[in-house]
Amino acid sequence: MTPRYRRSSVRALLESFTQNHAVASAAHDALWAVLWNRRYPDVDEPVWSPEAAYAGQLTWVRELDGATTLAGIDTGDTLIAFRLTGRAPAIGSRVRVLPAVAKDEWRLVEVQPLGLGIDLRFDDPAGSGEAGWIETLREALRQLRTSLDARRDRLAARRAQLGAKNEPPSVEDVWRDEVSAISDRVALQTDYTPQEHAALARARAKGARSADEEEKRIVAARKRRFTERGNEEIARFRETQWPAIRDAAAAEVKKYADYRTEVVRLEDALNRVRSYATRAKNAAAALDRLEQSGFRINALSLDASRLDDAEYAEEILTTIELLHAAIPPRAQTSAAPFSAYRAPTAGPSVTPPRM
Repeated sequence: MTPRYRRSSVRALLESFTQNHAVASAAHDALWAVLWNRRYPDVDEPVWSPEAAYAGQLTWVRELDGATTLAGIDTGDTLIAFRLTGRAPAIGSRVRVLPAVAKDEWRLVEVQPLGLGIDLRFDDPAGSGEAGWIETLREALRQLRTSLDARRDRLAARRAQLGAKNEPPSVEDVWRDEVSAISDRVALQTDYTPQEHAALARARAKGARSADEEEKRIVAARKRRFTERGNEEIARFRETQWPAIRDAAAAEVKKYADYRTEVVRLEDALNRVRSYATRAKNAAAALDRLEQSGFRINALSLDASRLDDAEYAEEILTTIELLHAAIPPRAQTSAAPFSAYRAPTAGPSVTPPRM
């Protein structure tokens, strides 16, 4: 089985991408800070192939020069460094990585961006620190859940008001039923006459041959009467009664179609509200865990006036879910002490605080 990534070191990785000592030094320190905060002992490199695919959370982006951008993707098992084509989304976004056209280059697809203007820096965990960002999001969630409850009640009341309706027959079915009724009525009106019954009885008394010929004649006459009368009745019905019946049937069909459309729309909306409510409840628990972990961000931009906007609600919930996913899942003991890794420049090693 072909390995999906190979072990590497930060120094070797950066030396393969740039010979600029100042750029490499700054990137070296920043990438080690990310590894420290993500609880990884070292960085890995992807194994390029046309069929390769990776998925994870974007944790670090650094432009080394005008043509080279490195990105660190935390897959949950390792932190992999990719040479990217195109622009990278905000740190913390969930991405899928696929090979680009050129070998050893990669592109980001299926990006689930981190929103609300949040600035998340795993290479600068101390940062400025947004003081009350968790309480701000908690209040937004409370307002969002209140809005969702009110919307759910309105939708449920309207659904109950609509009730249940049976589908009416189509215009074609109504036409067939009317024509069938006309045919039944004409069949009674054009049935054999007493004279025809008597003629048939006399013919049968004369013998089988006479009976067959007389029966064929009488049956043909009766069939001709039925056809002629039926055509006349259907033509009269089509001209006089059918337009009103057709319009009424079409109106019932349209009314049911409108009812059905509204019911489907209401059911879809209720399902979305239930889904949002469940995610909002889980998001509240996620904020509790974020607070317990000491997670910090550098900026937050929340517009409380847009909480009734479904797209903005989705952005809030997705952002909280991504922040929760960004809590380092690995145990602190799984990585060696940061002091064991020194910058390529002279001077003592520094142990930054973990997020």
